[in-house]
Amino acid sequence: LALAVANGDRSDKAAYARDMVSSLDWGVMSTISTASDTTGAPFGNPQSHADVNGVIYYYVSDLDQSMLDVAANNQVGYTLSNAEKLSSAACGTIPYVGDEESPLCSRLSITGNFVNISGTDEEEQALDALFSKHPAMKNWPADHSWFVGKLDITQLWEINIFGGASHITPEQYYAGTDGN
Repeated sequence: LALAVANGDRSDKAAYARDMVSSLDWGVMSTISTASDTTGAPFGNPQSHADVNGVIYYYVSDLDQSMLDVAANNQVGYTLSNAEKLSSAACGTIPYVGDEESPLCSRLSITGNFVNISGTDEEEQALDALFSKHPAMKNWPADHSWFVGKLDITQLWEINIFGGASHITPEQYYAGTDGN
């Protein structure tokens, strides 16, 4: 999976999406705001993640505005961009060559339902993955109502080359291939 992507194969969109989720550390989670001054408006918030076999996990707090929003409406969007790596000319590290909005600076928007998995069989492996990828999380204050959640994916939208967006089904994503 990673080898095909590392060699620059952008044709298998599902494999490319899986590689982005595994190789990137964070994205922007978008919710519908419940805050009194922005009720009903989109709200984007940076969020760290880790994955296990493509399942995206988060370590989050009930105090976070995104989790307050999720309590009212658990549908979320989660957006990743290769611009996070700060290492790609396609993403603008060389002036006048690339740009964060360039189709060659891959981006992935994932839609789904946020699910609290605390107390389930999944929680331990999710925490192991999260703490391995984000060791600082282990030291966060215990009095902030931390819990583990996951994104139950319903749809993926990806641009990784010129020619328009690709729509990827959850089945293709979890299989790690779209058959191309």
